[in-house]
Amino acid sequence: MKEINYWEQFMATGKIEDFLAYKNVQRQEERATMSAAEGDSDAGGHGTYRDGVKG
Repeated sequence: MKEINYWEQFMATGKIEDFLAYKNVQRQEERATMSAAEGDSDAGGHGTYRDGVKG
């Protein structure tokens, strides 16, 4: 199955719908990246410092 390149499709057609599809894909990718980064950043616990003081 061929992957759709929404930016190229928008540049070819100039349609708003194609631009919005491109932006939607971009946002989904950003959310996936942010979600993965948040999962990796929780190594220290929730709101505690190294000396045990709550923040």
